[in-house]
Amino acid sequence: MDVVDAIRGRRTVGAFSDREVPRELVQELIDAAVWAPNHKHTEPWRFHVVAGAARDDLADALLAEPAAGANPAKGPRAKLKRAPLFVAVTQTGSPDDPVRDLEDYAACCCAAQNLMLAAHARGLATKWSTGALAESAAAKRWFGIAETDRIVAYLYIGYAPDSVRVPTPARKPAEVVWRT
Repeated sequence: MDVVDAIRGRRTVGAFSDREVPRELVQELIDAAVWAPNHKHTEPWRFHVVAGAARDDLADALLAEPAAGANPAKGPRAKLKRAPLFVAVTQTGSPDDPVRDLEDYAACCCAAQNLMLAAHARGLATKWSTGALAESAAAKRWFGIAETDRIVAYLYIGYAPDSVRVPTPARKPAEVVWRT
């Protein structure tokens, strides 16, 4: 698949089938993710693949200590189990260097996009999620990352059910300023 076709064809999918994603395929997606640009080759990303019962383990940890602003009526269990697996992309923080910290955050976002485009090229559906789950101190502890680290994305990955048809939204032309 041509990269421009992958960019234009990838869509967020919120519903997934129960079909398992082969471990080797997930590793291939992560291998594509690490080709993201990163200033000074910091490689600030970490990938946490969560599947099966581990999704319930994380949900239990989150429910034991709800994040500020989280809606308990919309518990994390259903979100964490919406796909057969998810990859939490985390960033090693640089609290003493805010410029590097921002650059590293951008690099992790690029890695997440690489992973999603690679998934699309392999016939998989994805959904990028953040919100309260990404801000949770309990989730950071569960993943074993420092308080100064960041959860950049929960990337839900799986096969879309045959019944799911995601329309291609119209895009506005980019606002471009040329200075010559």
